[in-house]
Amino acid sequence: MRTPAGHPSGGSTRMHKLLLALSLSLSLGLHAADKQHSAFYSPEVLAKIRTNLKHDPNAKTFLTNAVKDAEFWHNKTDAELRDLIFSPGITRSWMVWSDGFCPSCKKPVRMYDWKIDAQKHPWKLTCPNCAEVFPKNDFYSYYKSGLDEKGWFNQKRANRALLFNTDHPDATDPLHNFGVDDGEGYLADGHRWRFMGAYEIYGQFKQLILNGTRALARAYVLTGDETYAHQAGVMLNRLADFYPSFDYATQGLTYETAGNNGYVSVWHDACEETRELALAYDQIFDGFHDETKRHNIETGLLRNPLAHPERVHSNFPRAEMTLATLNTVLAWPENRAQVEASIDAFGKPATAVDGVTGEKGLSGYTSFTIDGLAHFLEQYSRADKNFLHDLIQRNPTLTNTWRFHIDTYCIGKYYPLSGDCGSFAAPVLKHVGAIFDKKQTDVLAPSIFSFFWRLYEETGDPAYVQTLYHENANKLEALPHDLFAENPSQFQKSVKQVIAKNGEEIKLGSINKEAWHMAILRSGKGQNARALWLDYDSGGNHSHLDGMTMGLFAHGLDLLPDFGYPPVQFGGWYTPRAEWYRTTGAHNTVLVDQPQRPGAGKTTMWADGEMFHAIRADGPAMVAGKQYERTAALIDIDDKNFYVLDIFRTVAGSGHYKFVYGPYGTMTTSNLDLHHSDKDLVTGGQLRNFALATNPPIGWSAEWKVDDRFKQLPPNTTVRMRYTDVSQGVDVITNEAWTATMTQLQEPLSGGENWIPCLITRKTGTAPLSSTFVSVLEPFEKQTAIRSIKKVPLRVIDGDIADDSNVCLEIDLNSGDRDLFIAIDPMTKTNHTFEQRNWQVQFDGELCWIRKTAKGALKSIAFGKTSVVRGPGFIIDHGPKFQFCEIHFDEDGAHTVRGSLEGGRLAGPKEPWRFGHD
Repeated sequence: MRTPAGHPSGGSTRMHKLLLALSLSLSLGLHAADKQHSAFYSPEVLAKIRTNLKHDPNAKTFLTNAVKDAEFWHNKTDAELRDLIFSPGITRSWMVWSDGFCPSCKKPVRMYDWKIDAQKHPWKLTCPNCAEVFPKNDFYSYYKSGLDEKGWFNQKRANRALLFNTDHPDATDPLHNFGVDDGEGYLADGHRWRFMGAYEIYGQFKQLILNGTRALARAYVLTGDETYAHQAGVMLNRLADFYPSFDYATQGLTYETAGNNGYVSVWHDACEETRELALAYDQIFDGFHDETKRHNIETGLLRNPLAHPERVHSNFPRAEMTLATLNTVLAWPENRAQVEASIDAFGKPATAVDGVTGEKGLSGYTSFTIDGLAHFLEQYSRADKNFLHDLIQRNPTLTNTWRFHIDTYCIGKYYPLSGDCGSFAAPVLKHVGAIFDKKQTDVLAPSIFSFFWRLYEETGDPAYVQTLYHENANKLEALPHDLFAENPSQFQKSVKQVIAKNGEEIKLGSINKEAWHMAILRSGKGQNARALWLDYDSGGNHSHLDGMTMGLFAHGLDLLPDFGYPPVQFGGWYTPRAEWYRTTGAHNTVLVDQPQRPGAGKTTMWADGEMFHAIRADGPAMVAGKQYERTAALIDIDDKNFYVLDIFRTVAGSGHYKFVYGPYGTMTTSNLDLHHSDKDLVTGGQLRNFALATNPPIGWSAEWKVDDRFKQLPPNTTVRMRYTDVSQGVDVITNEAWTATMTQLQEPLSGGENWIPCLITRKTGTAPLSSTFVSVLEPFEKQTAIRSIKKVPLRVIDGDIADDSNVCLEIDLNSGDRDLFIAIDPMTKTNHTFEQRNWQVQFDGELCWIRKTAKGALKSIAFGKTSVVRGPGFIIDHGPKFQFCEIHFDEDGAHTVRGSLEGGRLAGPKEPWRFGHD
């Protein structure tokens, strides 16, 4: 188990107080009677497991694997098992060296790249480049020499004569001290490699102690052989002797820095490990009969964390779930009311923001939270089939929680990378809101297949069944992958019925998560599906200063990628390269003078039609200005082709920089007179190779030829993306931006570093500067579907040309159709009607799109916050302003496809329009 590297969650004071209150509530049981029976593994549950094993086609494999997994520990004596447990005594470290290299071959070995196999090579680590083994001394002999009568390690007792390179025992040998670690690291040339400090966590603790107790406990549950329970109890009992004395804040380092809470591991892993140790104890309880050891385990491993919740503090509500689990294992079901009250206490804020916590990192920390919550709740549901139903009755927002990552999954491959999550342009080929494990890596782990079926039963929403079915490769076989299931064959029949009725594909339209501040516009189907997203807030836990950033998924690719998870493998969270990822300039948005302030925007226009989809959001507080607003429109040309219209208005500061980061690939420009700059034209980022074009002609363009690095395209397919800019009064800067694949996905040993094209549109002036950036993006394969894009004049009727912030574009398509797009600046303080004379269109609203055929026949109209639209031969009239409506026209007349004209009138040359002109 490894959670993303230790970036503090920065949890709010409210959440911290909730954790303390929950801890106090749960710690009331500190002096209660010892545990009397298993909480989650009652005789009835064990009987169900063993019955299912008799019928499960994988039963033999499960049993064989469980026995094999436990074999390493099962073959040891009690004394040998006790000796696996270590006490505090050396400085533990989350990394050997977070941005380090091998002292032998000198090649980079960062973060978690050192190889550890504690069973085969105890107390050793191996360089992944040269296979050199460290430390060079026999550390275990040195460690044993420092143990006192009770098994506690003390450096002062240890025999320092054992600290030498065993391959070079001669004290005069230059390599006599090379690679030697006394527990505080190997020092050379001012560098320190904490080999043993990292090994204690990842080797001795995670691989030998934690994995050992879990493997033995699992073998007991599946076989009923109490020998396994006894051995797990021996290990847990010995660990309980030391566990209260482990305090990572004073004993451990993360990114070479002290001060992070935890037990053996740093806080986020300590939280999960403590819960897993408690569950292992619950699993063996009925087969482990030593009451003295039971009491010691409960005191040291369960009650101590309840008294010291700061050591298991984690991203909300992981710690709260761990504390509730500890209390449950101690006394369920007698303390059911207390446990349920504690779950309700954190359940409400954990689902308060569109069903989730509000923590950012959409495919990362946002999902980690509710994935953990799903496993947590299914653990209880297995013990009490009414548990989830009762909980939802008390906390109805839970019905939205696991819809969040269904709703935000785009074109079946991607999630918007909002906050600390994901990797530049990389697909996410699975549902992340709760992780489905059809391999049953741990056969005792809660089944998310079963949990999603429970959600379906509670909500009637087929999307939960469609999701679990999809995660099982669209098959019924082996569902629900759950040894705790009541009736697996009936489960499969029920899933089949739901899929037969509703189909395999989840029907997703555009969505706007207004509390979470994420909108996704969708159109197209199958391979032609596309999704345009807008993230309209900045700040919060695991967030970036990325307000108003926009992304686009189409042609199976991420075409406007977010950089993703910060590259902490180069020295931690607070290095310039990691901090660069969180800045405003590292996102597809506008930088005003300096990085944004934390703040939230609000939706000011929502126009979701059949061919026309748009959102407008504004968040001026993010730039301490009057306006910071983006209008993003997704407009279909036909089933395959489309374009994106992007308008970004801001009134704030004195320098505006609009950043565009396309995908991996090459970028060329047209109609730009670029000149190389020897100096950085934008500072504060990881940018290089600048060129500048001043006063470019309106309509200049850039084009990306995509490098399909993740092999998402069919063979012999080339995708390009054209960006056409019609902004006035701007300069253009081209450059390259540094990216690095997040450490969990990087190419082996490379750091995943790349330089990608970056396009910047700049405007400077006197504060408060007003800018309107206008552009059109069109992805295409063989050829563009757009013939021309031009800005056309928009006038106030019988008046002057409208201000530049009021946008009017004419887009000619290769099909012969022509589009007119009008977007009025909502800050325009007028009730005037506007007109575009060439099209003979008059319009009094805020948003309008009109498509005509090559012969000039009206084809489609969409409009938002509008009372009247007039054109040759038609009028659409309504008293109060329409929020949104889309109308299509053909030889049979007019058809309202979205919205409603109820209370208004649509007049045209023939029925079913209301005949006549105004």
